[in-house]
Amino acid sequence: MNTLPSLPRAALSSLLLIAALALGGCVSTTVKKVNSVKVETAVAELPPEQLLEVAIIPFNPGVPDTLKEQEKQNISPAVREAESKYMAHVLRQTLQDSGYWGAARVVPAASPGADLTIKGKILASDGEIMKIAIEATDATGRKWLDKTYEETAAEYAYTEKLPAGSDPFQDLYSRVANDLLVERKSLSAAKLKDINRVAELRFAADLAPARFGEYLKTDGKGSYAVTRLPPEGDPFITRVDQIRSRDELLIDTLDQHYGAFRQSVGKSYQEWRKSSYREAQAYRELRNQEITRKILGAAAVIGGIYAATTANNAGTSALGQVAVIGGIYGFKSGLDKGSEKKIHAEALKELTGSLGTEVQAQNVDLDGKTVKLSGSAEEQYNQWREQLRELYTIETGLPATAPKPAAKPAAKPTTTGS
Repeated sequence: MNTLPSLPRAALSSLLLIAALALGGCVSTTVKKVNSVKVETAVAELPPEQLLEVAIIPFNPGVPDTLKEQEKQNISPAVREAESKYMAHVLRQTLQDSGYWGAARVVPAASPGADLTIKGKILASDGEIMKIAIEATDATGRKWLDKTYEETAAEYAYTEKLPAGSDPFQDLYSRVANDLLVERKSLSAAKLKDINRVAELRFAADLAPARFGEYLKTDGKGSYAVTRLPPEGDPFITRVDQIRSRDELLIDTLDQHYGAFRQSVGKSYQEWRKSSYREAQAYRELRNQEITRKILGAAAVIGGIYAATTANNAGTSALGQVAVIGGIYGFKSGLDKGSEKKIHAEALKELTGSLGTEVQAQNVDLDGKTVKLSGSAEEQYNQWREQLRELYTIETGLPATAPKPAAKPAAKPTTTGS
């Protein structure tokens, strides 16, 4: 009976290790439940002076600058633009439902009158994985959060088992809300009131720096503090409060529009995420298969070559050649899987493109003016702010900007007696 010569122990161990690593990369045992993180909610209504108003800016879409990089990451700018508004509104709703905050609104640009401002950036979003960076800063300039959050959609996230109205990544928003609440609870009632005062004076100073700038001091790095308060019953402050009410009405209108936008794209967006989720899983599975087949194929080739070149009989040499051929086939199979993976990548691109046609910017009528809630929404809001400043200047007669300091008189030339 013929016996096959064995490979040296070190070579055999190396091949087995390569195979084990390759196969191990394909195994996943992650099991996640839907909505496993609960938002902490207030058990009783909080007094108004303890409720901070929150302004949430539409998230930075995180779209790469070059088309090549966009295609490499399977990112559609149109989809990301939609997600930037959609995600901001989901976070807004999460905070509002907790009962620990005053009005939480999505606004196109930072508002000087907000007690707490939240900004975000989308780092990854493919229906399966969502990763965002969140930064939250209060009116005094104190940073509450500067943190990256990541969430993987649960197995049943896109089935009928998901509760109606729930978001597949609600756990991520819930963690953000709970982290913000930890910061809020660490502040005393006096500190909360101080934040509110600074927000009021920053709004006033934005309208009329010449009149209200002296009540605040800043270190030039974004920190603000009250130097002194306006006199009780100051008519100018009364007028500022009235204008601030108008501004809040506009912000409410914009926030409602973002809510309507979320509702209008919700079904299409969920379908996109569902399809994208499946494509992302297929993409990842094929990538693992590709790597595995290439590694195992290469290992077979190496082993076959060794057997063929060190064989002491024709039968063993032939077996080595068969192993080489089989290894080459396995390696080619890995390449074929790579081609199939590209097909799925193209499908992802088509899916994002199809959604992009459904989430174009919308218009909202505001006091006879059309505000476009897209890239120009911030510009429209800034124009509104400018109109408020002009209104305040006309009604009060105060200059909108602080007067420039008078120039020092030129020094007289000196003469010396002869």
